[in-house]
Amino acid sequence: MSKCLVLFVEGDTEVEFYKHVIANARKLHPAGRFNTSIEYRNVRGVGGFKSIALRKFTKEIKTKYDDDCEFTIVLCSDTDVFDFAPKPPIKWDEVKKELLANGASKIIHVQAKKSIEDWFLYDLDGILGFLRLGKNIKVSGKNGYDKLQRLYKQANKVYYKGIQSNGMIGRLDIEKIADAVKDQLNPLYKALGVDKN
Repeated sequence: MSKCLVLFVEGDTEVEFYKHVIANARKLHPAGRFNTSIEYRNVRGVGGFKSIALRKFTKEIKTKYDDDCEFTIVLCSDTDVFDFAPKPPIKWDEVKKELLANGASKIIHVQAKKSIEDWFLYDLDGILGFLRLGKNIKVSGKNGYDKLQRLYKQANKVYYKGIQSNGMIGRLDIEKIADAVKDQLNPLYKALGVDKN
């Protein structure tokens, strides 16, 4: 029986980031490799989990693998849009139920507290190095996204949420970030057979 791990993420930045997280997990794996195929799909924002994820799973992914393939779906989202919403934009139970009904064996939900940008800021040195800013730069802003935007602005660049980072992700210390948010990333590491404690 073959295995496939499918990561549904909100944007191109996240695809790039989770590829690095998986590469980091591979280094930590006892065998140094996985016996699992890995697929990454961008659902273009939190609303895409409701409308795009199921379609991509049934039409693009399931058709590539044998009927006996065991699919583990990882829904990677930010929590910022859910924090104060009286009516959350997504009913995760419904999304999970649909995916399970259409052939997923297991669903894992990795939620970045606030936003993925908050995670990136755990390696401030990597960001400052990428932007060629001095280490004594003061970071201010109301949330991770705002802070990252302000840092980019100081370097005369623009940070776009969800659009590829043009090299920033590659400069981040993924191990440092993974340690800082291991409570949030642990389900993904466990699914890959890696103990991150």
